[in-house]
Amino acid sequence: MSRTNNTQGLLTLSEVGDILKFTSLPSVKKWLKSKNICINKFSKTSYVYEIEVVSEIQKPLAINLRRNYPVRWKEMFKAITPSEAVYNLVLIQLGEQAVYNPINMVKTKSVNDKKLLEELLKL
Repeated sequence: MSRTNNTQGLLTLSEVGDILKFTSLPSVKKWLKSKNICINKFSKTSYVYEIEVVSEIQKPLAINLRRNYPVRWKEMFKAITPSEAVYNLVLIQLGEQAVYNPINMVKTKSVNDKKLLEELLKL
């Protein structure tokens, strides 16, 4: 996800312009304002958070997938998003809940273990 060398996840306005293929800073500012992305000023340079920009770029893709594949669009979108954070942020912005897959599978070795697992799952 990170196009820059910084570790804070910040992009300058010119870097945002490079990502969006915009040539003028006023058009970058207008796009950021239309997407409700806050421009932060540190020292003399203006920055935005990279995750906000990437999620706004990915959001139309998620909407298209939701329209064209209503059953499996979340799985498809998760497979192509650049990071888990972008995936979760776009789903939150769209008012959806994330799909979580179990990380571990529990295998029982004896009958007692199986009974204990069933009791724990009932809680």
